Amino acid sequence: MDLSTLPASPSMTYVFSPEQHGHLVPWIAALHASCMTMDRMIGPFLPPLENGKLLGWWRERIAESNRGTRVIVLLLPETPPGSKPVGNDLRGLAMLKLSDTETGSFRGKIDTLLVNQRFRRQGGAKALVDALEYEAARRGRTLLRVNTETNSAAEAAFKKFGYIEFGQVPQFSKAVVPQGSLKKSETFFYKDLLSISQPSSDSNSSSSS
Repeated sequence: MDLSTLPASPSMTYVFSPEQHGHLVPWIAALHASCMTMDRMIGPFLPPLENGKLLGWWRERIAESNRGTRVIVLLLPETPPGSKPVGNDLRGLAMLKLSDTETGSFRGKIDTLLVNQRFRRQGGAKALVDALEYEAARRGRTLLRVNTETNSAAEAAFKKFGYIEFGQVPQFSKAVVPQGSLKKSETFFYKDLLSISQPSSDSNSSSSS
């Protein structure tokens, strides 16, 4: 039997914990590197990527999570109680940075959304964003921001997820392309988790003509 042809087990989201997921950091960095090199996603570093630099960057993000200023959510197959996921289980990841100002204590910024190429178009990105929104609301963070590369798959995804575009900035980030280096535009979005549309009082009433 060819195991590669078997359907993957359902994916679930888990909030990162050092005890349960700390050993996954090298695989998290590898997923990030893959998205930056193969997808040419704009990230914190330009290629060629240095593994040590990327691992250090992720350790800083996890330290922020431990301090309570960042939420990291992982996309994994269901993990039985008492066991830990292995590196190849990692299917995706998303992060939310919590504003550290008193005046912005209700805000958060989604600054990372990564899905392994083998698990795309299966609802993983939506599950990760839904999990971040849930964790944000639990922490009183009801106004979320995100920015994506203009005309990218991420831009289309966040529009589908109900985020409202409020502007574009040309030549916002450096990128390396086959023709050389250039600066790419960025699109900015927000979502107010408290702005849930309610049906009008007469929406259920019938009218006759």
